[in-house]
Amino acid sequence: MRFDDYFDRRSGRFASFYRSRAAARVLGRGALFDRLDFAVERAATLGARRVVDIGCGSGPLFRPLAARGIRVTGIEPAGRMVERAEREAAECGGLVDVVQMGWEQLAEWHEHEPFDVAVALGVFDYLPDGVDLLATMGDVARHSIASFPRPGLRTSLRKIRYGARGVSVHGYSRDDIGSLARATGMDTIELAPLGRAGHILLARNQPHRVRRGPHGTHDPLMRR
Repeated sequence: MRFDDYFDRRSGRFASFYRSRAAARVLGRGALFDRLDFAVERAATLGARRVVDIGCGSGPLFRPLAARGIRVTGIEPAGRMVERAEREAAECGGLVDVVQMGWEQLAEWHEHEPFDVAVALGVFDYLPDGVDLLATMGDVARHSIASFPRPGLRTSLRKIRYGARGVSVHGYSRDDIGSLARATGMDTIELAPLGRAGHILLARNQPHRVRRGPHGTHDPLMRR
């Protein structure tokens, strides 16, 4: 089964994970909300005005970002997920747009000023080698926020469950994540643990990597 077909068929199940923070904690899925909180808080701290949410799913990041006045573009390949994301976007006061496409098309599609932050939560889980996605994030945004599952029993059990449906799952150690960041020319600002689930990365993308729009190269988020 293709990756986007899997998430298309199971869109309701994945969307349900974000209905209750308390229930997620009880079920051992609290890291889902931890990574959302991290992304929102760091984007706000950076003063982000425009965020691209890669693999946005049903749009759990939309409302908290929009509530801070941040404009969001959600990228999602699975059709039924897009339908859910569009319904969520409609509740965000015109600050959220949803585009149906995979991350592989993002760099070619994006022709304007770089986003302030590119976010990919729960996407690297399904990539055997995340360098192309991280490089794409570096092409289109000044900063990147990405979550990575940790190798171990939790990920091994996911490999069995998802593998039965033809979907591969992959784990990344701290060293793996650091190697990916270096390979794509990113400066790691923060690599925080997500409990037993994995890690989340905040990185500054190198200015020479970030694609420039028609209005020059000024980066309002650069601290140094």
